[in-house]
Amino acid sequence: MATDMNQPLEIVIIGLGAGGLYASKAALSFNRKCRVTFIEKRDFDQFSPCGLPFVIEGVVKDFEALKYNVPEVKNRLIKLLHHEAVSVDHQKKIVRAVDLATSEEKAVSYDGLILATGASPITLPIPGAEEFLGRGIHFVSDIENSRALLEAARSSRKKHAVVVGAGAAGLEVAVALRRIGLDVAMTKRTPPPFPRNLDPEMGQTIVEHLESLGIRVLFGKGIDRINGSREVESVEIDGETIPCDIVVMAVGMRGNTKIAEGVGATTEKGLVKVNNRMETSVKGVYAIGDLVRTYSRIDRTPATMQLATSAYRQGMTAGINAAGGDTPYPGALNTFLTVVRGLEIASTGYTLQTAKDLGYDARAVSTRREIRPHYMPDVTDINLRVIVDADDGKILGAQAVGREGAGWRINLFALAIHGGMTLYDLQDAELSYNPPVSQMYDPVSQVAEVGLKRLKLPPKTCNKVFFPSDRDQTP
Repeated sequence: MATDMNQPLEIVIIGLGAGGLYASKAALSFNRKCRVTFIEKRDFDQFSPCGLPFVIEGVVKDFEALKYNVPEVKNRLIKLLHHEAVSVDHQKKIVRAVDLATSEEKAVSYDGLILATGASPITLPIPGAEEFLGRGIHFVSDIENSRALLEAARSSRKKHAVVVGAGAAGLEVAVALRRIGLDVAMTKRTPPPFPRNLDPEMGQTIVEHLESLGIRVLFGKGIDRINGSREVESVEIDGETIPCDIVVMAVGMRGNTKIAEGVGATTEKGLVKVNNRMETSVKGVYAIGDLVRTYSRIDRTPATMQLATSAYRQGMTAGINAAGGDTPYPGALNTFLTVVRGLEIASTGYTLQTAKDLGYDARAVSTRREIRPHYMPDVTDINLRVIVDADDGKILGAQAVGREGAGWRINLFALAIHGGMTLYDLQDAELSYNPPVSQMYDPVSQVAEVGLKRLKLPPKTCNKVFFPSDRDQTP
């Protein structure tokens, strides 16, 4: 519900990540009478977590390049850096924060509270995992632990690392460590990479690519134990002992929900439950980013999307609403892209199994096509897979893997899902064409045609005949 825009508002945002930043921008822009106070544990404003593996790889010159400052807004933006929020009294609407440099406690009052406390990396519950934290087990979630990994890699005696996990972070870090001279093995307990984003059929291309880079792939063979005396010396995977002195845990992130739970916000599956205004179960308290469970844009079923692209959109929604507005978050599609040494991997929407689990009569349509005419030099293929509702060809998800063009094609599918489009609509879409860039009949159009045939859906019916001079009539 909108509030009186003439009344001054104090908004406190705990956490200065992508979500917190855009929440502040949206709030300050929407309501000129509001003031925003950030409470952030770091002693600097912001950094780009997605760039961490690329510093390790040497593509980005150093970790300092990832940092940037939030522009000042005179008398309307206060940044309490190197402060930790320790408790919230929502009855009195006060956040208690501690200055980590001086241990001084401060009370910060608010009218609206936005929780953007993010998530922390998960440690697998296996023998040796807790014991060797900081002694050979590494994470890549912030500048400090990423710098520690890079220094360990440079000074490694064994020159062998094991990466646990096969999401975007795991693959990017594995490639980075391999590029700077380490032997690298990757392991995960289930066979396919990106199980939440890709169907198993799409994974083999990724495995082959990793192996071509000299990375040993042990998917389907989870890590059982980490061995050592004072530091990590080896790991055990499916009965095999692999010598190493570096283990990277990249198995996912757990939402930092402590403050939210202290306020009384409802949690679900370890995440804060929010409505489509990004408001928690406690009125006037919003939560955004990696710590929330929101909903799918497709059908409003619960969804989790721990990506910067969702955090910024959620932040904008929460910022406007905390500042007196009433705007909805459109829902998540989990549209993602990663590039693993020249191979683009992208997806949006549901996988086939997820769609079936949600009750859809879902089908998958796959094709592998050249992205440019055969007569052009350096022609490459792209693997496309589309998940559709068998009844009407409505698009529920899509996946793309290729050396180029996967990202922008997935963006097309994301827009198609957002618009409720079907295979018919994709087949009709007028896409740009030029031989150095694309086919005249793009793989997106081709996979739509293939899908219509496989589902045995009939051609569209011409319900109305018209001539182009009849401007008042539409097809």
